[in-house]
Amino acid sequence: MGILDQLKQQAESLRAAETDKAARLARQEDYYQASLRPAMLKILSYLDELVKHINYVQPERVLHYPLAPDRKTTIELAQGQYKLLIDSSDAPRQVDVRVTAKLTHTPIYTIPGLSAVRYYAEYLDAYGLPYHRQDALNGAYKVEKASFTLEGPLQHGVRIQTNAEQQCVEILLRNFGRAGVQRHRFEPSKIDDALLDRLGRVLLHDTDSLPAPKAIPEQTRQRWRATLDAAEQQAQEQDQHDLETAKIRDRLKKSWSQKMQNAKTLYYKKMEQGNSDQ
Repeated sequence: MGILDQLKQQAESLRAAETDKAARLARQEDYYQASLRPAMLKILSYLDELVKHINYVQPERVLHYPLAPDRKTTIELAQGQYKLLIDSSDAPRQVDVRVTAKLTHTPIYTIPGLSAVRYYAEYLDAYGLPYHRQDALNGAYKVEKASFTLEGPLQHGVRIQTNAEQQCVEILLRNFGRAGVQRHRFEPSKIDDALLDRLGRVLLHDTDSLPAPKAIPEQTRQRWRATLDAAEQQAQEQDQHDLETAKIRDRLKKSWSQKMQNAKTLYYKKMEQGNSDQ
């Protein structure tokens, strides 16, 4: 095959790929207009009314998030007004509800043990919460403990976006119920009043679950609880072992230094005696 024939073949392949892509995008656009756009307009209308009423009735809200090292003790935050952001009022493809919560005081925690320090830092990072960390090193120059000063603020919100390729509406929850982002996908036909009501309750922190909650067997709960307790116990034992090892190393170092000092003292004393005998 000559070079011209090769170029013609490549050009035909490119044109075929472009035609397929254009046809796929056209099908996705048709699906958006027929199914996704009505669902997004319904969501936008609901959120617009909801945000206006929340900001009017309760412009500031007090929240409690489990940001303490034990992941259970809550810390108080003052949440400001909700902000509704859209890319289009006629054909929305992305809708955001954002809100900032500031700490009402400045918590400071001292965490012993490197494993616990890392564990807590990863937990705060998952929330995206700004903090200041001050490490304290032992004699082996390893982290023995750390002081965490929580600074904030905490950002949380909801994003609703279309996914024409998957033919669904995606709802992303950030820092609602748990740290990080939860992603949920719904067919356009599932965007009904019940789902919107649950979304509103999530925004108001009345519930942590967007999908209808499923019952978890008590046996499963106990197994999860036992696994978590075992992991925490193992981390504590490792921290204690690291701390004891560091203390033993420090004692041996001090003991060796003392012996060397005694040996030097004895050596110089004998030298002085020898000089005096001469």
